[in-house]
Amino acid sequence: MATTAPALDPTYPDPTSTIEIGEDDDSFSDTSSLSANSDTTSLTSSVFNYVYENGRRYASHRTGNYVLPNDEEEQERLDLTHHVYCALLGGELHLAPLDNPKNILDLGCGTGIWAIEMGDLYPECEIIGTDLSPIQPVFVPPNVSFEVDNWEDEWLFGRKFDMIHMRMLQGAVKDFDVIFTKAYDALAPGGWIELVECHMDPYSEDGTYERLATGLHTYFSSLLSASAKLGCVMDQTPQLQQKIKSAGFTNVSERTYKAPVGAWPKDHKMKEVGRTMYGICMIGAESYGLALFTRVLGMDEEEAQKIIEGARRDLGRRGVHTVFKQHIIIGQKPFETETTGTKETKTTTGKEEVE
Repeated sequence: MATTAPALDPTYPDPTSTIEIGEDDDSFSDTSSLSANSDTTSLTSSVFNYVYENGRRYASHRTGNYVLPNDEEEQERLDLTHHVYCALLGGELHLAPLDNPKNILDLGCGTGIWAIEMGDLYPECEIIGTDLSPIQPVFVPPNVSFEVDNWEDEWLFGRKFDMIHMRMLQGAVKDFDVIFTKAYDALAPGGWIELVECHMDPYSEDGTYERLATGLHTYFSSLLSASAKLGCVMDQTPQLQQKIKSAGFTNVSERTYKAPVGAWPKDHKMKEVGRTMYGICMIGAESYGLALFTRVLGMDEEEAQKIIEGARRDLGRRGVHTVFKQHIIIGQKPFETETTGTKETKTTTGKEEVE
């Protein structure tokens, strides 16, 4: 079993260093021409019984708790998010040190883009992606399949996994302790969990966000208040590493990356990440906020949109150097070997310290 996580891209800026500010241009990537393949597998008609409100489309299953839309605009945002994480990882799809995996679960797979690319990377591995919405493409690698499933229900996969991948589930999970326990039970000994989350507490290194982005302050204050009231807290990032340890995982480690919003970084790779993050945030402001503000906080659509537009103005405002921290946490289920009447736990130890 391999034990070393992929090395950092040597050409990518040190994630612990300050982002150098360069010339801020307006040539953000045009996200209007991008679209995700919305073809889906053959499923029962009830799965497609979507809910439409305030001009957006939502999954009908567990609509009250899950507040993000599933329409084409949201699918575009999910694929842009995948691009950002691939860029931050220097082209890698994961940090968990996998060695000839046979079964992988992508929990909350969205458009399925990560699962599909993992299927190409590991052609001998069976990969299952699950989501509340059947928005994944039809034509996928033969070793990739998708299921409509709710991770809060009982897990009935009938197999043990070598890796379970979770990306951007905050705001949709009521109890991460329960999810991590289920993941632990569903993993084979030596298997890995990998959690990818954005810290929903933006900041700036030069104080411009704190001083100038009043619209974003109002937006995130409302967002966190609504998610807490719903019972699916939007920002549990600081507690997630400990929760994974408490579930029984060993070799738990965390990497933190900086993702700027906008084209203001001097470094060309950070600038490209910033352009993409701008597109993600401009779409995401409504994706995350609209249903929470109207359903949970009781706002009408006009009031909710005023807060969303205030956030968007600050996102596109020159001189505001907003940064989001991105966290990737991995942990391993211990190997267990039977000895004379007792259980002896054996774990691997990574050669590389992941911060």
